[in-house]
Amino acid sequence: MSPESPTIANTSFETEANSPVNRVLTTVSASLSLLGTSLIIITFIAWKDLRSSSRKILVFISIGDFLIAGGNLFGVWLPENDRTTAACKAQSFVTTCASLWSFFWTTFLSIFMYTAVARKQAEKADKMLRYFHIFAWVIPLTVTGIAFNKLGNDYDFYSAGWCWISGELKTNEKRKWMLLTGKAWEVAAYVLISTFYWMLKCHIRKEVYHHQKFSSQQSKEFAIKAERRLTLVPIIFILVRIWGTIRFIIYLSDSVATFNSEWEKALLYLQGIGDSSQGFANFLLFCLFTKKFRVSLKLAVKECLMCCKSPSDDPPPRIDTSAEYQNGCRTLINERSSLQASTSTSVE
Repeated sequence: MSPESPTIANTSFETEANSPVNRVLTTVSASLSLLGTSLIIITFIAWKDLRSSSRKILVFISIGDFLIAGGNLFGVWLPENDRTTAACKAQSFVTTCASLWSFFWTTFLSIFMYTAVARKQAEKADKMLRYFHIFAWVIPLTVTGIAFNKLGNDYDFYSAGWCWISGELKTNEKRKWMLLTGKAWEVAAYVLISTFYWMLKCHIRKEVYHHQKFSSQQSKEFAIKAERRLTLVPIIFILVRIWGTIRFIIYLSDSVATFNSEWEKALLYLQGIGDSSQGFANFLLFCLFTKKFRVSLKLAVKECLMCCKSPSDDPPPRIDTSAEYQNGCRTLINERSSLQASTSTSVE
């Protein structure tokens, strides 16, 4: 592939990306993410118990993930003959900007949790949140705005059915804009997220197994669960995004002139699933797998069922959605250790 010539559409990549298998896989994962991110946002608004600073950052991540899933879903079903239209460019703008939002806010969540828990500076972490807004919203918008004329149909060389950087650009120019609008930030997020969560995990592990600063066994078990969950955060983030990174590396190696192997097909399918599923993964990790969310959900369902069974003229008694959690975790709430206070706020 000549570094000075624009890429010519490779029908093998486009055909595979627009195949029913890839479209169905991407649709399922994107739909789950749309559902998961919607529930994260709705429950944050509806349940006051979940309105912590870390949960607020998760909402910001979910906004980006919602737009990514929606954009990928739109792009993968966009007819091939419409990929040179404004719809393709608009989809590329939305998903590119939303991906950067998600990278920035996911990285900032790791910094926030490390500052609040390991450094024991919760107030400083809250103040940092103000500056996070400037970086996490403005920089992605600026970068994507500068790259707007470079967006378009990429012939699915480095995407899985949606539009990104135009395939009509010269090869070196495409590489530069791919790095600037996504891959450089993505790899930086891999490194930073893994580093901060590893340091936070080491801090909690030291508190659990060496310092033993816990007023009860329940507090210690809570911290152990938090430490284990923190291990999954960078692993899941990398696991869902790595397939697109691998395809980008293959593209950089100039080995995409042909599409004739099963593993290349598998990578395309995995990218379609992974890039669209970050929102659902966050919902599982930060919501469904946390006790506080499950308790609140259980009580909300009970209240809904009581409302349905009660006479229309006799409003049902409202259930205190925080009572059960507070009774079960009162020791944690009253824990004087800043580790425990920060962990209960950040993780649960």
